[in-house]
Amino acid sequence: MMLLVLFAFAFAFLLPAFDIMAWFLSNKRAALAFNIVFLLMLAGTSIEIYISGISSSYYNLISVSPFSAFFAMLFSAGMLLVSLIAYSYSKDYLEFSILAGFALLGMLAVSFASSLLMILVGLELASLPSVFIVLLSRRNSLEAATKYLIMSAFVIAFLAFALVLLFGSSNSLSLSGTGKSLFSLLALIFFFASLGFDSAQFPFGVLLPDIYQGSGAYATAMLGGVNKKLGFAALIQVLILVFVSFRSAFIIAAILATLTMFYGNISALMQKNLKRLFAYSSISQAGYIMIGIATATVGGLAASLVQIFAHMFLFIGVLAVIAWLESKGREDLDGLIGLNNENKIAAISMTMFMLSMVGLPFTTGFVGKFLLFLNATLSGLVWLAILGIINSVISIFYYAKAITAIFTNKYEARRASMGYATFAVVVACLAITLLLGIYPSPLIGFATNAARALMH
Repeated sequence: MMLLVLFAFAFAFLLPAFDIMAWFLSNKRAALAFNIVFLLMLAGTSIEIYISGISSSYYNLISVSPFSAFFAMLFSAGMLLVSLIAYSYSKDYLEFSILAGFALLGMLAVSFASSLLMILVGLELASLPSVFIVLLSRRNSLEAATKYLIMSAFVIAFLAFALVLLFGSSNSLSLSGTGKSLFSLLALIFFFASLGFDSAQFPFGVLLPDIYQGSGAYATAMLGGVNKKLGFAALIQVLILVFVSFRSAFIIAAILATLTMFYGNISALMQKNLKRLFAYSSISQAGYIMIGIATATVGGLAASLVQIFAHMFLFIGVLAVIAWLESKGREDLDGLIGLNNENKIAAISMTMFMLSMVGLPFTTGFVGKFLLFLNATLSGLVWLAILGIINSVISIFYYAKAITAIFTNKYEARRASMGYATFAVVVACLAITLLLGIYPSPLIGFATNAARALMH
């Protein structure tokens, strides 16, 4: 088992190393080839760790379990898809590849963490390269990069203070239960504040729409599709392993879920820019994910993991289409007009992604929401499930505007190709959304085993 973990980290270390070599050779295709091979190997290694089913800890820093394998696989797959989008639309793909490799190393550190210190280091290692990716993604991205840097600074500062308070309370930084005291309660508040930034909780994620809009579409795909899931990986471990005996922690989670859902959906109703619209949509999805965490049960946590999995592929798929439209100078809702005349695959995929976010049956979005609302009801949080359903209804209105634009005829529209890399991303995300929506048993089993391993 330890050998598999060493392989996983070796792949993560080799990825930026080979990308640096490709950078010196100025070979963009070589960098893409390295990324595809190493990320596929890393995803395969993560799946092998999951199949082994062994849970163990090494040196009080690394924890190996189906839960860590779940997120390692998710981050590897997500970064592979984002890398394909960046290959098509980034003018600095070689630099992106190097930075993304270091960011992935930080993500793996959080996934396999058994110490709060490892989570702190992992989040720092992931956030700093992400700032530079935002900066490189677009000509006028300085404001977005600066805002993301400020958010990252708050995350690390609050998280470091939380660690100090928790160490003062329990004399330990391991991911294990802590006793109730004033220091530990203050630490809980700072954990929510710091990880609330990374997981897009209201009010901590209010700058995210500005950052998403000001970044290139491939950078937005990474931030919303992968980095936000990193925040949840850290938040889940902290709440379930450290504060599981704190009933107040899960009451706060339920309150944040409610505020985040309403803030994201109501704000999205007023948006015209595509990336801002899906930024607020992404915030609302973070609220749905918090519903499962608030139940503090294996079933609820598994539902959250299913929704995390579903939304990653939905968001990256949507941003792949937006990246293609953005390259044509179409960044608003009006830019969707005539899409069905131009490219049937893009139109159908974009529509299915949005319907899945609403909760259309036979899609992964429906599976995630159904499990979230079901487990909230079974856990006595009927009011939270009802509010989640109400928010799903609200979301129909802004998704309907986008879908209507897609199928509005534009007579001067001409057939256009998305390019092979973008097409591959869109089709892969659509296939995962539909196949695991029609036959969700493997995904549910994957998520349930991961949740059970964390809450054993």
